[in-house]
Amino acid sequence: MTWDEAGLSGLQAGLVHQLLGHATAFTLGPEVRLVRGVVTPPERSDVGRVVVWDGRRLDSSVAFDLPLTDRYGGNIPSGDLAAALRHALADLSGPEVERAPRDAFGIPVLDASAAVHAFVERPRFHLTDALHAAAKAFTVPPEPDEPAELRLRGFLLLDEETCRLYLDTPDSKNAPPFGVDLPLRDENGAVVAGVTAVHAALPVLLAGESDRLRKDVHDPYCRTVYDLTEWGTGRGGGST
Repeated sequence: MTWDEAGLSGLQAGLVHQLLGHATAFTLGPEVRLVRGVVTPPERSDVGRVVVWDGRRLDSSVAFDLPLTDRYGGNIPSGDLAAALRHALADLSGPEVERAPRDAFGIPVLDASAAVHAFVERPRFHLTDALHAAAKAFTVPPEPDEPAELRLRGFLLLDEETCRLYLDTPDSKNAPPFGVDLPLRDENGAVVAGVTAVHAALPVLLAGESDRLRKDVHDPYCRTVYDLTEWGTGRGGGST
């Protein structure tokens, strides 16, 4: 089978979507924790049980019960839960695991309510959380009756402050994508999990201010780059 450029660009977009979730692997120093499973405990519908392991030995598995709502009954975004889980893993101790009750599979189960509620009250995102959220904004399927305006063709963490998303439209055919630089930290230097308004605002911004936003850089992965870092932090007249 011979693929044309349009078909190959679709395969590339699929690869990006598949690998995006791996941008936030639970890396703890030399250790890596992977998600083994996500289930609902039969006795508790108000928590999500996430099982992690080291990817080599199943007996390394530990489960965490994450509350799905905050102290006031409001829902907790899934991105916040994932970030809170990373902090719970960082504080994990051997004796704590040994004392924990076990489920039917023999997996130790820890209650992560305190870690999650502490995170909700004082969010502390990791840089990979911000990268994941920024890119994921462009992988959301369009409404059934609306064509996709933009498609994520790639992403790259540029530095501790910025990521570059490579975008095109589904009918771009063999045209190279364009790049968009987005901030991963706010004006105070704190990591932020995504610029929430950029997906809706980007077509309008590029239609009206493309010359002002165009960045004078060479990137072999795209045809041109637009700088939305000031807009994303609110310094350029936009909002997050």
